[in-house]
Amino acid sequence: MNIIFTIIGSAVVFAIVFGFAAYIRFLQHKETMALAEKGLLPPEKTKGKGKTIMQWGMIFSGLGAVLIMVLVPFAWGNFWLLLLIGLFPLALGLGLMLIYLFMQEGSQPAEEAVEKL
Repeated sequence: MNIIFTIIGSAVVFAIVFGFAAYIRFLQHKETMALAEKGLLPPEKTKGKGKTIMQWGMIFSGLGAVLIMVLVPFAWGNFWLLLLIGLFPLALGLGLMLIYLFMQEGSQPAEEAVEKL
């Protein structure tokens, strides 16, 4: 019975997180279309050098760490529960932060080459 609750709970959390992200994207699309109907251009997005990637990495890492700390007392017999629910967001967050670090190192030589021209 615990397996069913775990699977359903994971599916609900997944649906809420990605449903919210899809809704935000839908609102951005509606805003862009409203501007296009009025003949205006959307404001140009400035490059943040992956700042949002770092923010999402920190959010997911924090969420994963908190879930691990909360689930440790309940997962003595079922460590797969801890792996499924806690370590997945932690690993995702750490991966996003690594991507941010690689983006920072990779973008500096390109900027220096443009400045020399």
